Amino acid sequence: MPANTKCRRVCMRPPFERFAPEGAAESIRISLEELEALRLCDLEGLDQELAARRMEVSRGTLQRIIYSAHAKVAEALCRGKCIEIGGGNFEFAAGWCGGRPRCALCPFWSESERVLAERMKNIVKDGRIAVTEENGEVFQHFGHTRYFALYEIKDGAVAKKSTLDAEGSGHSALGGFLRDNGVDLLICGGIGSGARNFLADQHIELIAGISGPTDEAVKKFLAGDLHDDPAGSCDHHSHDAPAGECRGCGQERHRHGCN
Repeated sequence: MPANTKCRRVCMRPPFERFAPEGAAESIRISLEELEALRLCDLEGLDQELAARRMEVSRGTLQRIIYSAHAKVAEALCRGKCIEIGGGNFEFAAGWCGGRPRCALCPFWSESERVLAERMKNIVKDGRIAVTEENGEVFQHFGHTRYFALYEIKDGAVAKKSTLDAEGSGHSALGGFLRDNGVDLLICGGIGSGARNFLADQHIELIAGISGPTDEAVKKFLAGDLHDDPAGSCDHHSHDAPAGECRGCGQERHRHGCN
């Protein structure tokens, strides 16, 4: 029985998936990993060793992919065939660039973005994710959270789920509570800038502005489809709100993550 072929890492989806010369009847298909090899070697000018590292394959595998891609392009140009792009054995890298996936080695990333992408990749492999929780849904006010759903991740899947009870921890102590429980990533709804800064100081990553079932949020994160929304901050007090209350979420200021 043949061994399973390892997925090749692809960092972008092409803006067009079909190129057709006028009058062409036949077509040839280029897979997304073949296009990625062309992009890295022929467009970006990387040597095959570095291109192979980008795609997380061996150099021999990269050579086979690039030779196949060259042969298909040559056939299309010389014999007047359409080129269709799609399919293959690939996985999109974590992160996004202009609406398209990109990896941590993408030359358009800043150093801080590369560090964050690598950190998130490590959490997917082996991390502890806490989600603000109420009745199975993502609770919307971090500083007023009583329960956290805790997910222990092993090799990209949930290995264990439990509940953390934060009773007695005021909003100013919740960050320390998560730190003491070994949390690597917090998923929540609204959160104040002060809490954001504290979590960053404790090297706890954050994805805020999320709603819906907690299980679904973690599933989306593991699939690379969950992203932080800076608008998820609860910094919306107003002078015409009731005294001591946050206008945006109706909770007492000292009870949630608002500043």
